[in-house]
Amino acid sequence: MDDKERKPFVYRLWGLGGVVVLVFLILSFNLWRLQIAQGSYYSAMAKGNVMKLVKVPPTRGDIVDKNGKILATSVPEFVLNLDWMDLQQAKSSEWKDVVRKLAAFLKDYWPNPNQSVDSIAEDIFANIQNHQWERYRPVTILDDVRPELQAIIAEHQEELPGVSVEAIPVRSYPQHSLLGHVLGYVREISEAEITQFNKDPDAQAAGFVYAQGDMVGKMGVEKTYDFWLRGKEGVQQVEVDNNARPVKKEILQAPEAGKTVQLTIDSDLQKVVDDSMDQVIANIQKDNPTAHAGAAVVMDVNTGKILAMTSRPSMDPNDLIGIISEQMADKYWPQDPKRASEAASLNRALTGLYPPGSTFKMVTAMSALQMGVTTPSEKVDDKLSSLGGPDSQKSGFVEWGNNYFGMVDLYRALAKSSNIYFEVMGRRVFDSNAEMIGQIAREFGLGVESGVDLPGEAKGISPSAEWKKAYFTNIYKNAQESRDKSLAEIEKNYKPKLEQAADETARKEIQKEKDAEIAKVQDLYKQRTAEPLEWRPYDSYNNAIGQGYNAYTPIQLANYVATIVNGGKHFRPYVVDKLIDPLTGETVKQFEPKVLNTVSISPDVLEEVKQGMQDVMTGEGTASFLFYDVPEFSGGGKTGTAQIGSKDTISGDIYNGVFVAFAPYDHPQVAFAGVVEFGGHGGETAGYVAKAAFMKYFGWKSTNGG
Repeated sequence: MDDKERKPFVYRLWGLGGVVVLVFLILSFNLWRLQIAQGSYYSAMAKGNVMKLVKVPPTRGDIVDKNGKILATSVPEFVLNLDWMDLQQAKSSEWKDVVRKLAAFLKDYWPNPNQSVDSIAEDIFANIQNHQWERYRPVTILDDVRPELQAIIAEHQEELPGVSVEAIPVRSYPQHSLLGHVLGYVREISEAEITQFNKDPDAQAAGFVYAQGDMVGKMGVEKTYDFWLRGKEGVQQVEVDNNARPVKKEILQAPEAGKTVQLTIDSDLQKVVDDSMDQVIANIQKDNPTAHAGAAVVMDVNTGKILAMTSRPSMDPNDLIGIISEQMADKYWPQDPKRASEAASLNRALTGLYPPGSTFKMVTAMSALQMGVTTPSEKVDDKLSSLGGPDSQKSGFVEWGNNYFGMVDLYRALAKSSNIYFEVMGRRVFDSNAEMIGQIAREFGLGVESGVDLPGEAKGISPSAEWKKAYFTNIYKNAQESRDKSLAEIEKNYKPKLEQAADETARKEIQKEKDAEIAKVQDLYKQRTAEPLEWRPYDSYNNAIGQGYNAYTPIQLANYVATIVNGGKHFRPYVVDKLIDPLTGETVKQFEPKVLNTVSISPDVLEEVKQGMQDVMTGEGTASFLFYDVPEFSGGGKTGTAQIGSKDTISGDIYNGVFVAFAPYDHPQVAFAGVVEFGGHGGETAGYVAKAAFMKYFGWKSTNGG
């Protein structure tokens, strides 16, 4: 090849070499600029980046009944999320426009159809602001996204950086209101709850710490067993720059699903109790439309296991998932104080405090027999005169229904529910030992927390002379402080008015107004302090028949009956039988029966009272009609017609129906307690709930074809 042919190639090589040199010069310059000229700046920027570990919530465990039927589970649901990190793809001045565009698309699908687009946008901004403490977590804007909205979001995805529709596990209760109060529901933890949840011993043992953003149980089993249900959270590493913007995510540890919680409750038995309670309330409403509430508990007498627990009005936990409408919130938590008793969120079996009425008479009987102030065969004439002289008779209460039962012993007194008999015995006991009846009641679980594995249990009141003195001393103190404060306020308000009165006539008129206000305050003080501190005969009579200050929950009443018929063992009630690994099916934790105490009442006395309860269900007993068509029935019970208020008051003629029972008579297995508000005679209301429960549990059949 001659020089002429070689020259073009030489020029090309020189050109290529020049390009290579130029590239290296540019790279060298940039390296110098980044590492030397601006090295300190980028070094500071890199140091400003922070690595954060974020919890990844696992799938919450199932709750099942004793037969494995699913009562609570987690199902995939499409939710609309807004991810702050992805939202940063929009310019800093435009990200709010993204939210406004999103609000416009959501208008037809927003829970409150009356809200404007601007109002929806403000709600979204507020939601984002509420999660500023953890901007690297997606914020859920809308639950249960409909397919039409999913299509709209997908179509406009480029206009909506950071907005996505994702399938996430959401709590679901497939049986709806069945066991709603027992199960509870799940929502985001509140700031006030963090400390409470972090006291959970299981969480502390595992080193788990609850924090803002966690989803937790708010009631029932969901709350008590939250740590076990929530599973083990995964760990995600998020890198956040010095402007607090997430720049990178990485899963370090995958989450593990929560444990399956198996209850002691049979959902089929539960449904029978629910349906029966609903029917009883519906029947009462025909004459009393205000009737709407009741509660019942069925318990294994030999273990403390809860077999069914009903509360009305019912609660569907699905109502409390996601955004709650004002109407739904008012149903579960009425804002009007006058409607507080209508709250559907109340588990009345656990928190409802009711006078037990005549179902308390077994406590009076056991106390009298144990102290030896009577015998089972002693007869009392069923007349007011049996209480003693005129003063005693004036303090006592006539026989219910103005009946006269003649001469009654222990068995007939229980069978006929004689008020006079138990007033006589109650007075004897209180005169001998003013604390005895209260002590015995507490031994049987009345007026003390049962320790059931559900939150929010009410304690109740088992009154005695010491209790009354302490209780009313506190009332007197508060009443006096309130009176003195009110009088001082009146004096302060009227002093300038009197000083500035135009003349003597005006001054007298102002003084008259002042005196009237003072009189009102003094009258209120007298009303609040009218009850003496000392225990009086009428307290003995009232308390002995289950009225007065007595106030107990249905779960306490059921446990009280169970303790009578199982030989005096007072068990801790419980609703969770065991925890199960959802992958292997192995039992992780088995809960066993626990005896809280053994009562001081002798076995002979327990047997006498048990016999009296059997007489209630047979012969001339007040509930003999209840199982007349169920020949297989054997057991005992006690009716109660509990007066809500004091006599001569507006609620003095209103009665709750109370009923307790056990079956079978030999080797009892189950106990029942039920209350129907405004139910009147317990045997005719709550008694039918007990009948339905026993027939289902034992498989008994009615001769009427039921």
